[in-house]
Amino acid sequence: MNRFLGRETKFRTFLPIGQSGLAALFGAFGLWQRSLILSRPVFEGQTLWETTARFHVWPWPYKFAVLTNVPAFLAGLLLSWPVETAWPGIPESVANLPSLLLVPILWYWVGSSLDRRWEIRDKTPWIALLIFTVVCLIGAFIRTGYTSFLFPYGVTVWLIAALVLGRIRRRSQIIKQVNC
Repeated sequence: MNRFLGRETKFRTFLPIGQSGLAALFGAFGLWQRSLILSRPVFEGQTLWETTARFHVWPWPYKFAVLTNVPAFLAGLLLSWPVETAWPGIPESVANLPSLLLVPILWYWVGSSLDRRWEIRDKTPWIALLIFTVVCLIGAFIRTGYTSFLFPYGVTVWLIAALVLGRIRRRSQIIKQVNC
């Protein structure tokens, strides 16, 4: 364990692996729940997939996976859009694969930013990541009946996190210049 969280391990290594695993776990579980809900027959053999319910049913695990990875999810949507246009019957889980593939890249960038300021043993980045996760979890449990709040909420959370990280990085650069 000491070697795992020692000086050799960096945020840019740990975060992509951990966050990709969480995104895959929560995303897959949420998509499975969503499929179960939307596959129920409602009227004359129709399922909820053929109604507007598909725009409103996002189980909390899926919302949590999306909120914690909003930049990767939005970029993945842009990448999967032409594929979904060419093959309209593609399963939703396959259409979301580009987002999942972008999650490690996103968290590598976050981890690299954290590595510039802290070691993995420091408590401050872990507290910040915990706060970020709790804020995303709260967003996942907000029940509005629509998911239209999801992207503004997620983008706002990510913008605030990026601003705070940038401010901390700038402050550490100023401190290093003063100490030199």
